[in-house]
Amino acid sequence: MMKKIVVGIDFGTTFSGIAWGNTLDAHINIIQQWPGLSSPLDKSSEKVPTQILYDGEAPGDFKWGYQIKDDLPRHQWFKLDLESSYNPKEKALANRYPHPNNLPSNVDHNAQQLTTDYLAGLKRHLTHMLQLQLGELQAKTTPLQFILTVPAVWSEIAREKTLTAAEGAGLGDDAPNLLVSEPEVAATYALQRQDLRYLKPGDTFVVCDAGGGTVDLISYTVVKLEPVLEVKEAAPGTGGLCGSTYLNRRFQEYLEVRLGQQDGWDEDTLKEAMDHFDQLVKVQYTSTVKDQTWRVPVTGLATNEALSIKKGKLILKSADVKEILEPVIAQVVKLVLEQIRTTSGEVKAVLLVGGFGMSMYLRERIKEEVSNKIEVLQPPYGWSAVVRGAVLKGIAQSDPKHTKVRLTSRIARKHLGTCCGVIFNEKIHSASRKYFDAYDGTWRTTAMSWFIKRGDTVNEDKPYTFEYYNVTSFTDEKPTEVVLYIYCDRTNRSAVAYRDDEVETLARLNVKVGDLPKDAFDIKFGKDDKIYYKLEYAVEITYQSASTKYELVHKGKRYSSVIAEYV
Repeated sequence: MMKKIVVGIDFGTTFSGIAWGNTLDAHINIIQQWPGLSSPLDKSSEKVPTQILYDGEAPGDFKWGYQIKDDLPRHQWFKLDLESSYNPKEKALANRYPHPNNLPSNVDHNAQQLTTDYLAGLKRHLTHMLQLQLGELQAKTTPLQFILTVPAVWSEIAREKTLTAAEGAGLGDDAPNLLVSEPEVAATYALQRQDLRYLKPGDTFVVCDAGGGTVDLISYTVVKLEPVLEVKEAAPGTGGLCGSTYLNRRFQEYLEVRLGQQDGWDEDTLKEAMDHFDQLVKVQYTSTVKDQTWRVPVTGLATNEALSIKKGKLILKSADVKEILEPVIAQVVKLVLEQIRTTSGEVKAVLLVGGFGMSMYLRERIKEEVSNKIEVLQPPYGWSAVVRGAVLKGIAQSDPKHTKVRLTSRIARKHLGTCCGVIFNEKIHSASRKYFDAYDGTWRTTAMSWFIKRGDTVNEDKPYTFEYYNVTSFTDEKPTEVVLYIYCDRTNRSAVAYRDDEVETLARLNVKVGDLPKDAFDIKFGKDDKIYYKLEYAVEITYQSASTKYELVHKGKRYSSVIAEYV
């Protein structure tokens, strides 16, 4: 009997995938049959399009994935709208090349509701497939643990929206949903498969997860090989909105500018040409063959030598394809080079995963730009590496005996701390802001107390404890609650002494005094010989794959807990 089924969901911008395994044998199963996906050859796919179409008045009346016919408008790319912190430069390609059949979000169908409904569709199909493969009784009685993957650079708000959508879709009924970083779990799977077997302790590699909408990068250094392969982060992750779908959008623009005014040009012609480009041209293009040509179908258009149209085919040359691909490819190459530059230690390999990561031309362009000492690898399972790695991580967390790869530490992406009365230091603090603390007889200032600073190394799943106290004059009423705000600074500057507009509120820990033991407040004499109420407590922080957990602890008991964004 299975103890637990761990389900990985790679909720992607353009395609999504599901994998599952159990905690007894840790075997990974990829779902490859989807509703609406059928052909004379009974076609299968490791992923399903991330798209949804509401076709009825009832809330549950919608089609998703392959169920939507090609010519119908649908909601797509809504994953990107969960994240509001992309800057204008990052969204430049997305704004310039919108999807031709995309329906805009609205009040009833905003990004979070679209995500909820889409995930509900995935869960229904998962339930159906588990019942087919395991039998109805075992599928219904075995608890499910869901692991959802998110970009490493996503904000707390985007992660919270993802979790809320997952809960609304019915995920997490048996166990809390967990978020994990996409490039991290891709690396986990690659390392477990020993595709980087030539690396030794001290060697460093970069993972580039290039998908349909986003590109995500992170760097790791091998710590040790046995008995469990251990790695640590060698640089904070980076990413951008420059996935492979932007190649399609550029090709669409190319066609419309070149052929859009020709007799016979219509949506069917465009779709046929786009499909050919998506499935063949952008995959097969390589800079190593200079005289490649492709015959792209443009059915209904008359032969026109000036436009390179012959017998209903557009003759596309290597130079044309390179011009279409290069602006997007160049952005990915730039991200890879920047990641290598900021990585501590000499990088020995770049691992390309994700659908876009399978591009021959992308590999060639990266290889051209990096040192000849750096291997650029494209594993054959790249499209499903993220969802496979998510299952592996979930199984290892559920039963440590299955752990074969362990991440020991991370590099902080931002400054994290709180604001409180700290000992005045004339070297860093402003004299105009200091005050005398009668309780302990010291000069203090209300300033930032940083838990962690950008670039610091933090250990995985190891709690960090920071102690604080509140004092109140005995002649005053006791406070009714304890409130502690967690702040973050995402800028690249050094940690500041005082809070300003760049230091944002991240989370709030709140405990009602009535929930504390009656003897929670100690009675103490201050340096001024007056009596004070003193409440001592600690903030315990645990850094995890895609989130950071903050807990307020008093005398060993936890009273308030908040999950905020990944450090």
